[in-house]
Amino acid sequence: MFPITKKELAANFPDWANIPGDILTCIADMAHSIQDRVRMTAVCRSWKASLVDQKLNFPPCLMLTKANDKYCFYDMSKEEIFAELDLPEIRGRRCWGSPFGWLVTCGPDLEIQLFNPLSKDSRPLPSLCTLNQTLLEKLILSSNPEDSGSDCMVLAIYSELCFLAFAKPGDQAWTRINDIGGVDDAIYFKGNVYACRSTGEVVSYQDSHGTLSKANEFPPPSPVHRHRKKHLFDLGGNLCLASENITVEFEIFKLDTHTKSWEKLFSLGDNSLFLGNRCTFAVAAADHPGCRPNCIYFRCVYYKAYITYICQEHLKLDMHYDKKYCTVYPFPFSFSPLIWIIPQSQKRRR
Repeated sequence: MFPITKKELAANFPDWANIPGDILTCIADMAHSIQDRVRMTAVCRSWKASLVDQKLNFPPCLMLTKANDKYCFYDMSKEEIFAELDLPEIRGRRCWGSPFGWLVTCGPDLEIQLFNPLSKDSRPLPSLCTLNQTLLEKLILSSNPEDSGSDCMVLAIYSELCFLAFAKPGDQAWTRINDIGGVDDAIYFKGNVYACRSTGEVVSYQDSHGTLSKANEFPPPSPVHRHRKKHLFDLGGNLCLASENITVEFEIFKLDTHTKSWEKLFSLGDNSLFLGNRCTFAVAAADHPGCRPNCIYFRCVYYKAYITYICQEHLKLDMHYDKKYCTVYPFPFSFSPLIWIIPQSQKRRR
């Protein structure tokens, strides 16, 4: 029996790395598990290149920290972990989520960056040191930095007085917005930045040639508890404010920017609201199978080891929480911060 050479051995086995792209795409389309499709992109570089344009419809999920640089993505609708990734790139970094597939992270050295946990692509942002601060409350991403024509911006709420600043990828320093403090939340909405004070007033700023200039001021909704935590979010093209307190009471208002008036909402319609201090956003439930329409997903302060959703229709006029109308999920990693994210695979750069 003659020994088989490496060349002969290779000739007897298929070259999996060079499967034609159209065939590989057909195989990926038949893989119904998101986790399997993520694993396919990790097989080799050629597979990743062939599948990079494949749209994966990821659900809104929690990014949870495990040991040894492992992070898992927990699908609330199926109550299961659908992906687990090694991410040493964000070891020891604080993270804020987004509905755009990217995290905004800050390291112990106060260096800040954008990071896509699927593609591991990153974009530098100015250091927090350029604000002469070490206290950072929140980082908010305006849009997907890979979208065509996107003028991506990151908003920072910083210092004990909760001042506001902004920067764009590639900037050398953060730009302070000096005429506002006490900011609870901020959002980039329809070309403008809106910031909400803890007292409920909302101020808008127009993005003009790299600077933000004050455009308008809006009185607080009435009635609203002035010192409840406030969250701003886009609800089907409307700017909305959610107010919550530790007894799990919610008030939700929609802003009419023309009349400067607020309308109190008692329904989210066909939308789901994912609410948290690290990220808040709403999605159309129909776009994400398994999401409950007209529901709020949040962490109940009385049950920190659980995630809860509550149908908005069961929040009466006083918007009071009633356990009999809630579904409570065991939260597998109660020590993890509440980071909502909708993962997105990296788009091909043309």
